[in-house]
Amino acid sequence: MAKPSERRRAVSKRKAVKGEATKKKAAKTTAATKKVTPAPRPSTTVEQPSPEEEAAFTRALIESGEAARLDEEGKLPAGATHKLVEDEAGHLRAVRRRFSISG
Repeated sequence: MAKPSERRRAVSKRKAVKGEATKKKAAKTTAATKKVTPAPRPSTTVEQPSPEEEAAFTRALIESGEAARLDEEGKLPAGATHKLVEDEAGHLRAVRRRFSISG
């Protein structure tokens, strides 16, 4: 009588001859052929704020001391994170220059 391991090998050989996949081969085949759909990409369109929203944001930064004009040396005062610049229409805009670590 054949040992159990020899019987398993004989069954595996018969399946391979018939074209049937063994359990291990079937698992590898399904994992390799399974299609993975990529996650949808986030939208790259950026919504621009209205002029009123931008003016309110700039005023809030000025009032809190987070926006200021550059000094004579071209540096921002301590605590300021945005520099103030005038656009073509003469309106003040806040442009981020650095981040604040303190909360």
